[in-house]
Amino acid sequence: MSAEKMPGVSAIDTTNFARQIVLDFEFAPVPKQRQRRGLCNEIIEAGAVKLDYHGNVMGEFSQFVQTEFTEGVAFPVRELTGISAVGTAMADPLYMVIKRLSDLIGRHSAQVVCWSGADRRQLLIECQAKHIDLSAFPTDWADLQAFYTSIMDMSSHGCVSLSDAATWFGIEFDESTGHAHSALADARVTAKLLKQMMDGDYRVSPRAQEVRQRWGMGERAQTRLSSKCPELGDLLLKLKAEGR
Repeated sequence: MSAEKMPGVSAIDTTNFARQIVLDFEFAPVPKQRQRRGLCNEIIEAGAVKLDYHGNVMGEFSQFVQTEFTEGVAFPVRELTGISAVGTAMADPLYMVIKRLSDLIGRHSAQVVCWSGADRRQLLIECQAKHIDLSAFPTDWADLQAFYTSIMDMSSHGCVSLSDAATWFGIEFDESTGHAHSALADARVTAKLLKQMMDGDYRVSPRAQEVRQRWGMGERAQTRLSSKCPELGDLLLKLKAEGR
């Protein structure tokens, strides 16, 4: 399937897919004089966590990506991600990384879950610009950011960042990846947020008040989704009882 024909981002579906693939990309800006076919950024790192339908981790993926148009890694990107120009120069090109990601996913039905729709947009634009075939890649994508922005009552304030959601629910970034905000570190945090959504168990951290104050929100956060939406809480318990 060509990139331009891939469906858009849909709601998260944890019942009709055997696998959830939590995916995160890190990008670097392409200098204006080197931009081609609408490509303003290039993927420099890919990280993924594969979960079964219970939310258990089945495998992980982490790899730098060689760029074609980007010269080096800009300082702000290098400072945030820890990725150097040497790391990308010695890496494989995107088409090989996509092939390895597809191998990780395997033949099971899978939904790709990202934090926001930015990763999907970048992949489609870049694969189209570089004529990379995505026919073996899953076509179902879901945005976890939209879900958490809603249940945290932050919709009127804008979209919640991954860092704020992690703080809200007391999830720490795993620096064993070499850097707190590498693609794999972000994918691991996103996977933990997805797991708690699948379990229907939302235990708000005391540090959630830091986020609320920063966003100008006065009321205390709900500690569990079931207290905020009993019907959804009952549904999740029913699905767990049925082994879904």
